[in-house]
Amino acid sequence: MAEGWAIVTGAAGGIGAAVSRQLAGQGLGVLMLDLQEGPLTAAAERVREAGGRVEIMLADATDPAAPAEVLARIAALGRVEALVNLAGGSGPRPVRTVEDLDDALWEHVMALNLTSAFRFSRAVVPAMRAQRYGRIVNTSSTVARGRKGPVTTQGARLAYATAKAALLGFTAQLAKDEAANGITVNAVMPALILAEQGSRIRERFESLPPEARQAMLRDFPTGRAGEAHEVAAAIGFLCSAAASYVSGVALPVDGAFL
Repeated sequence: MAEGWAIVTGAAGGIGAAVSRQLAGQGLGVLMLDLQEGPLTAAAERVREAGGRVEIMLADATDPAAPAEVLARIAALGRVEALVNLAGGSGPRPVRTVEDLDDALWEHVMALNLTSAFRFSRAVVPAMRAQRYGRIVNTSSTVARGRKGPVTTQGARLAYATAKAALLGFTAQLAKDEAANGITVNAVMPALILAEQGSRIRERFESLPPEARQAMLRDFPTGRAGEAHEVAAAIGFLCSAAASYVSGVALPVDGAFL
């Protein structure tokens, strides 16, 4: 039997790197995708140092041609058993009101968070269906339920919340569509997750005034933000054979925030 592989989009980020290490530790080969060559190479090297099987590929998750190119690459490596759609983001600048949200930024956030997950899922499902086994995990957010107060670590928060909410509907329906084919489809909903030093979300959080940081953390019953490895552990379970009867779930990883 061909070796099992996982595709991880957005793999150069803090959560993406942690997920790649988690899945490699579970015995899967990992094809790590991202546009940031330096961080991607460094993250992959850490997986290799831990004994994992890993390959990297530069890919723009918003490019309609990317899924087919990735599928061709992974077909040469083995069989695709898992897809983790981590690519996402809220855009490069904070937008505080609906009238300030222009079409270009709205469409960029939708393409990055929602359309990319649809396209990559569409690409891998036929092979998963043929082998009657597959795991797809989408990355939503607690922001899918909306968030009060000023825009802090999010950019175009309205577009981001909309895309992450739509991902939950996509997850629920695809799970039902493919349940009879041995494919599970789930979503995780992280809250504030602080990855390693140098990550974009940590930089945004740490650039806030101390009182703003304290106000954000007061909303968390745990009194702290989450860590990337805590999200990776949840995704690792959803990508495992043990999660065969868990599908269509939107799993908060948020320290009881919701």
